[in-house]
Amino acid sequence: MAFDALKWLEGLKGSGIKPGLERMEKVMAGFSPNYRIIHVGGTNGKGSVCQFIGKILQEEGHRVGIYSSPHLERMNERISINGKEINDKELSQLAGVITAEDDGLTFFEATTAISLMYFNGRVDFAILEVGLGGRYDATNIINADITAITNISMDHEDYLGRSIKEIAAEKAGIIKGGNVVTACRGTSLDVIKNKARECNARLHVIGRDVTWNRISPGKFTVKSNEEYKIETDLDGLFQGDNIAIAVRSAELLGIGKKSIIRGIKKASLPGRMEKIGQFLLDGAHNPAAIKALKEAMKDYNYNRLFIIFGVMRDKDIASMIESLPKGYVIATSAGGGRAAEADTLADMLEKEGREYTKTEDVCHAIEEARKMAGDNDMICITGSLYLVGKARAMLKDV
Repeated sequence: MAFDALKWLEGLKGSGIKPGLERMEKVMAGFSPNYRIIHVGGTNGKGSVCQFIGKILQEEGHRVGIYSSPHLERMNERISINGKEINDKELSQLAGVITAEDDGLTFFEATTAISLMYFNGRVDFAILEVGLGGRYDATNIINADITAITNISMDHEDYLGRSIKEIAAEKAGIIKGGNVVTACRGTSLDVIKNKARECNARLHVIGRDVTWNRISPGKFTVKSNEEYKIETDLDGLFQGDNIAIAVRSAELLGIGKKSIIRGIKKASLPGRMEKIGQFLLDGAHNPAAIKALKEAMKDYNYNRLFIIFGVMRDKDIASMIESLPKGYVIATSAGGGRAAEADTLADMLEKEGREYTKTEDVCHAIEEARKMAGDNDMICITGSLYLVGKARAMLKDV
């Protein structure tokens, strides 16, 4: 029977998280990228920054590879060039190459190795999104021209630490020199400053070196080396920091003002503040992201809000529930082995005094929400990108 490389890759999904770079160093031994790299880390906003920078570089005429995670519907989404996903044949060929050096690779390590190889000879720039933390993340075997660290808040505490200082130290592990752009503040910024100093990196801080102001939803002014009037289709006040990071990063790469403005306008990001009819899909999956979602909801007009909520059991679920916008909650399982059960979420919602019901899966949750919601009501699906991915596939098929 012929070896099925895609089946092998799919089979790695249950491999979990294994901190350390030794497996990546083995499989990528002798590899040398012939493209420039932008490395994007942080807790929230990484996907937006990747898309903003990617579209800006495309506007300037460059071929741009983006490696991001997680995927919403297909693993191919993780690896793209100028917005076009890697196809199954290419994915299979490269998966076949790395199996020869497989020494217990995780799914994320395998897809990272595939992306680095795939981009070689095909792109001018590669934008790599950190998967977890930074110091021991599979993407951290490269040296970047620009390192962007969006922000740092509590998430993945079992792996990264129980304090902002500890988490910041892990995420700052991607700094190796060059230019570092960050919107971090407070304790996390102090950690990044120290790491940048240690690595002789030049630090650019949003709020100090670059400032921004929101004129109205989707419209911002940014003052960096130049002043920009920017429009974006990505909703949320929090996009101000992400846009500012993208602007300064683009300036450091020598990109012109027109390309920066046009690129940000063209950027899109499925599953993040994405409207599909009366549904709003947002993969907020930690307390800080839920708070940002709650703030962003102020920009929408609706009568009642229904929230379909599913989350992974290793998250700070209590803090996420506490931060949810006001509305009727439909608790459900996000699906997969890590998902919290709907019964568990229901018990926590009860303790918080929230109005709620529970369903076994997102399909039933959507059916329930449609029965309850009127034409002028909004249905928000949040808590997990895995949940959002499943919901998005269903809503697109309707």
